[in-house]
Amino acid sequence: MVITIILANANLHRTLVDQGSSTDILFKSAFDKLGLQNKELRVYPNSLFGLEDTPIQPLRYISLHTTFGKGTQSSTLNIDYIVVNVSSAYNALIGRTTLNQLAAVVSTPYLCMKFPNLEGIATIKGDQKFLRRCYNESLNFKENPRGEKINTIELGGV
Repeated sequence: MVITIILANANLHRTLVDQGSSTDILFKSAFDKLGLQNKELRVYPNSLFGLEDTPIQPLRYISLHTTFGKGTQSSTLNIDYIVVNVSSAYNALIGRTTLNQLAAVVSTPYLCMKFPNLEGIATIKGDQKFLRRCYNESLNFKENPRGEKINTIELGGV
């Protein structure tokens, strides 16, 4: 499911909600576009592993306030994003840890995510247009000549 979140006071489109990932990822291209500074990054001691057990060395990690939803249908969390410099059709990836923190229920057939907040139950609808575009782009990345692949990323050494 692909949604838009508010990250560093900007609407961050192309955010993948990935129930299979154990971590939250911010891709370096999005980090740069958000105008974040490298000095804000903190050391991350582990490697990350994709589906094919190929290690990915993260640059570092950063804690950012992240808002899911809008207005009264929103909730804000402080999330530790691991910043990686790999090609991706997405700007960020939200994994199980954050989904559990939100107490979110995700329905991929309905492209919908629900979670409790102070006003009741908030609902975020996925963006089907972005979903199709990102999926098609990720297929192109898998076949690129430099051999880069788009995979679910898992924490290493845990």
